Amino acid sequence: GGIPLISTFRTDLQANRIESVSAVINGTTNYVLGRMAAAGLSMADAVREAQDAGYAEADPTEDVGGYDATYKLAILASIAYEIKVRPDEIYREGIEGIEPVDFRYARELGYAIKLVAHTQRHTGRVEARVHPAMISLDHPLARVEGAENAVFVEGDLVGKVLLMGQGAGGRPTASAVVGDLIDLARSIRRGVQSRPSFSFDDRIGVVPIGEVKTRAYYRIRVDDRPGVLAAIGQVFAEEGVSISSFIQKDAWSHDTTAELVVTTHPSLDASLQNARARMERLEPVHAVSSFLRVF
Repeated sequence: GGIPLISTFRTDLQANRIESVSAVINGTTNYVLGRMAAAGLSMADAVREAQDAGYAEADPTEDVGGYDATYKLAILASIAYEIKVRPDEIYREGIEGIEPVDFRYARELGYAIKLVAHTQRHTGRVEARVHPAMISLDHPLARVEGAENAVFVEGDLVGKVLLMGQGAGGRPTASAVVGDLIDLARSIRRGVQSRPSFSFDDRIGVVPIGEVKTRAYYRIRVDDRPGVLAAIGQVFAEEGVSISSFIQKDAWSHDTTAELVVTTHPSLDASLQNARARMERLEPVHAVSSFLRVF
């Protein structure tokens, strides 16, 4: 995209101890999610629109599947912490499972849905993950529109910094590539090395996603009958997950099912996933139709 991130980390932020980086760094998926939210489009229709606009490739898998954002986060985390973070060490989840109804519930709860890339410093380890998430409408990343990218950095000296720019399309990409080539040419002419350096500290590892603490949103389709809420509540309790909100929507007009929307307080991701798997095995549960982390 068009944000000069590498030079910013290497120069403007080099005196800082970077605590965390949170980003919307794939313009294609941000455009797709934005159209689903604003116009109620299906995922397929929103992707086709992005392709027609020149934001998405003929095969959108790299973008929609979260791969492109993962590669970028690997670079960002490596530069921010001066270590080597490989893409295969980063938890990755794409946006394929999101449906238009999730945006309606997100708005009701005060959130936007974005594909978020996040890395954070822990004692002796770093957290690195890419996945769709609900973000509070008060957060700067929630206001990133269209094919824009944004990177939200927290440093010990500078505090919070937001960098924004176009993230998809030929011109923003050309700007970034040509800028790197000019920087390289100048460095060669001066006889100096122009590339990020990493400490490659083997003591610094990546936190497994199961050990990350996060909040979550579940959309669950169930039989509309007594005892269902109690059964689901028991699963959460046994997994040590505290419920933040529990909303039951009216039964579907054509059958006897209802939709539950559940949000949780911060819990271990492993516990949240265990709860999801256990609920899907309950007899009155038709499906856990959606699961999103709340950022």
